[in-house]
Amino acid sequence: MKTIKQLFTLTNRIVRQNLTSVDTIITSIVMPIFILLFFVYVIGGNILVGGTAGEPSDYLSYVMPGFLLMSMAMGSAYTALRINNDKTKGFLTRLLSMPMKRWVILGSHIVASTIFMLISVLSVLLIGLVLGYRPQATIGDFLLFILLIVLFAVSLTVLAIPFSLTAKDYAGAGAFSYILIFLLFISPAFVPVVGMAKPVRLFAENQPMTPIIETTKNLLAGTFSFGSQSSLLTLLWLALLLSFFSFLSMKRYKQLFIN
Repeated sequence: MKTIKQLFTLTNRIVRQNLTSVDTIITSIVMPIFILLFFVYVIGGNILVGGTAGEPSDYLSYVMPGFLLMSMAMGSAYTALRINNDKTKGFLTRLLSMPMKRWVILGSHIVASTIFMLISVLSVLLIGLVLGYRPQATIGDFLLFILLIVLFAVSLTVLAIPFSLTAKDYAGAGAFSYILIFLLFISPAFVPVVGMAKPVRLFAENQPMTPIIETTKNLLAGTFSFGSQSSLLTLLWLALLLSFFSFLSMKRYKQLFIN
């Protein structure tokens, strides 16, 4: 019970920091919304979706899942910044001198980051609903969508941890997020891959974000199938990301603070 209370206390501290940081709110919530509005109402009607260029509302239905994931990718940068800030200011060292389980420190960042990413997703989704987006997901699909988002959030967080612990300063800690955003743009998140140049299309079809995006689209469109290639690849990629970066996170954490 004491460990759970410590986890709750540290998690609450981080969540409050995120919700009271104007910079974090702008980058993780406001910016994805502005980019969404730009894509839908400026260029959306000129993008081929389903073989023809349609109305902005048609493009909104296509692009909405990608922007939900983008808000999480942009939020992961601030997870790295928070951890790096705690490291450089000596807060992690002070916590390690206290009588608490070692996993609680990183665990609180994982829980807090997941909560904040869910808030980001909800905020962008609400704007999408106001704009006219209507998901066709069943209750079961929607529950699976929430599970997928949580797993994706945890994966992004454990990916952020080794970068944040390795970076020498606050400015470099979140640089990895640009790679995530690049992968989202070179994917079916915002435009169909069929119109891409062949080398780019081959990359887009075989990079880890693509099946995650396709599974998200299928869940929200009510066309999800457990046996589909995209759903199986999503599970595989998330399992690999979680396993590999969890190992790197703990290894780097022990190198800095325990060994």
